[in-house]
Amino acid sequence: MSFSPRARVHLQNIVANWRTIAALIPESEAGAVVKANAYGHGVAPVASALYEAGCRTFFVAYVEEGAELRTAIGEDASILAFNGAEPSDADLARANNITPVLNALPAIKDWLALMDVPDYAVHIDTGMNRLGVRMEDVAELKALTDGQPPVHILSHLVDSDDRSRAINAKQLERFRQAASNFPQALKSFANTGGCLMGQDYGFDVARPGIGLYGGGPPLPEGVFLKPGMTLEAPILTVQTVQPGETVGYGATYTFDTPRTLATVALGYGDGFPRSASNKGMASLGGITCPIVGRVSMDLITIDVTQARDLAKPGAFAQFIGAEVLLEEQARRAGTVGYELVTGLGHRVRRIYD
Repeated sequence: MSFSPRARVHLQNIVANWRTIAALIPESEAGAVVKANAYGHGVAPVASALYEAGCRTFFVAYVEEGAELRTAIGEDASILAFNGAEPSDADLARANNITPVLNALPAIKDWLALMDVPDYAVHIDTGMNRLGVRMEDVAELKALTDGQPPVHILSHLVDSDDRSRAINAKQLERFRQAASNFPQALKSFANTGGCLMGQDYGFDVARPGIGLYGGGPPLPEGVFLKPGMTLEAPILTVQTVQPGETVGYGATYTFDTPRTLATVALGYGDGFPRSASNKGMASLGGITCPIVGRVSMDLITIDVTQARDLAKPGAFAQFIGAEVLLEEQARRAGTVGYELVTGLGHRVRRIYD
């Protein structure tokens, strides 16, 4: 696999990002969202590093993810599963001390019907209209759970990427109103964008996700996050093309001047999006090298004319990292940083530093 792409995962950068975000909400506990294999970075190494740094609350999507996570962190850490659980998952939840986040009244009724009811959390829908108990049903929720109340109350921001949106303040007001019915429960509202909006959104436990890995919305002045990974791919061949020639499937790019091209071992079979065709970029020694032609399953061609002296077979071109920021690459590909990192497949070697 010497010619395969690699992702160097920077555990200390992820820990530093966690601390940076925690400093923005100092009255709250900073948790960590590590679902989807820690956003493609590797859940066991990432969670272990965060646990060693002092993180004690982790969020995943599924109970099964929580069970995998539990093997990597101490028993004193809390694990919450956003997508909830069925009664048949109760034994798994108990065995691994996982708190499912229940998202509808019927699911809560089923959970409360269990013998020896395991701890559970409840999601309140404050405007996403996706998961959660609706605001008009909060009174029923309170009555239903009086005998066995939830240990945690959550909601999720609709558009914290744009801190100017009025909906953020509206959701905050709704969450405060709903959560006041459960005074003993921990409260959690802020994702990465919420943390960037400050302590008002922090409540008891904040849950940064994409920000831990160096992505997310634009940062406030004076706040800096580091890349969680450096995605690189080796150059296989270098060649010169002449005006009128094309490159790649479909001949979607025609050259009007002589150019030097490098073909690298990375493609949509590795999870790098085909939508980056003729739009994305790589970097060689800090020199921008545009993607030319289509991204294919195993190969990408980049224009290395400006970086000709660095372009040699075996040299690695960077596609995400300090020289190619995650969200900039995502923007060029017409997607978001979440999709770029979570989509990276098993052929991309993870190397931890």
